[in-house]
Amino acid sequence: MTTTQLFNQIKLGDVKAFEELFNQLYPSMCVVAREYVKDNALAEDIAQEAFIKLWNSREKYDTISSLKSFLYVVVKNLSLNHLKRDKLGNQYTDSLIKEDFLNFNNQIVEEETYRILQQAIEELPKQSARVMMLSLQGIQNQEIAERLDVSVNTVKTLKYNSLKTLRTKLKDYFFLLLLLLGEV
Repeated sequence: MTTTQLFNQIKLGDVKAFEELFNQLYPSMCVVAREYVKDNALAEDIAQEAFIKLWNSREKYDTISSLKSFLYVVVKNLSLNHLKRDKLGNQYTDSLIKEDFLNFNNQIVEEETYRILQQAIEELPKQSARVMMLSLQGIQNQEIAERLDVSVNTVKTLKYNSLKTLRTKLKDYFFLLLLLLGEV
């Protein structure tokens, strides 16, 4: 289901739709919060709080044009509020807010692209998906071959074929794929 369809179900109080949305977007929201608060547990709490706010205010909104963007902004604001409450220093928070405008959009694009890439990789055959995920982690072909107990040539072939498939699936995002994966 699309996020718009999920939100329409959530507005009606559909807990299953809320769980599906949560499972889809929670990891990305944690990454965004972590960029601000620099603490994994706190970032997870902030991401959860954003979803709670969405659930509690679901009836307030007729429509939300981009649910992902809405949640990103809620996470960003909750993170900044946390930094202010904890008095990490007004000077730090003020400079963070100024830099935030530029960094926030770049961060969202990067996180969304990575999420889209990860979904596409998960649709590949199992062995190809493993090779691509290890490659995304920066692991070299030789080590991938050792971990998966296959030859280096098999790894190269799987990467080549996977990139060909991903190029087709992600034609609008392919330049980002190259940046994330580097050379084959």
